[in-house]
Amino acid sequence: MPDGYFGQQGIGDIGDEYNVVRFLIRQEIAKIRTGVPVKVVAVHGGGVGPAPTVDLQILVNQTDGQGNKTDHGIVYGIPVSRNQGSSYAVINDPHVGDVGHMMIQDRDMSAVKANDGAQSNPGSFRRHSMSDGVYVGAMLNPAVPTQYVQFHDDGVTVADHNGNIVEMRGGMVKITTAELHVTGDVTAGDGAVSLLHHLHSGVTPGGGDTGAPVGGS
Repeated sequence: MPDGYFGQQGIGDIGDEYNVVRFLIRQEIAKIRTGVPVKVVAVHGGGVGPAPTVDLQILVNQTDGQGNKTDHGIVYGIPVSRNQGSSYAVINDPHVGDVGHMMIQDRDMSAVKANDGAQSNPGSFRRHSMSDGVYVGAMLNPAVPTQYVQFHDDGVTVADHNGNIVEMRGGMVKITTAELHVTGDVTAGDGAVSLLHHLHSGVTPGGGDTGAPVGGS
């Protein structure tokens, strides 16, 4: 096999003027990028604050006319989409090794990023560049969730990887945990009975004072 790479043009693409023009159109359409699967190789920032940015490895290789591959390089500083409205957010930042999807904007959005989301002109004339991608979440991710919010037909389950589980099912809330610490008062029932400060009816007082309960080990 000779050195170099083979182009995409086939024998039929040079048969007449129509096929030549059709081949050129296909080549231009092929430059349009809308989305691509990616792997997270680095995460920058995140947590309680602005959403992080990630560095991503493109997972679909480039190929020539005979299938010889060329890997894509890593794209850097890609913003992460977060489920957030105003100051209310669900924070679930990506981790290194996550496999997800990058959506690609059709114009250069570097000026919008530099101006913290303000309306701006395109930063350049580039179009459909993977530099203008947004990481929009996991797909084909092999990891089994250990912390999650799960919606059922009859309720919701919230679980963490420490074994703490809150299940809301059929008018009942079940809490599974090793210890339950409540810093405020707990009341129950229509009569708002306090767990911390309440009296028992039908009890004959004794001769001594009963102090407030104290915690023990």
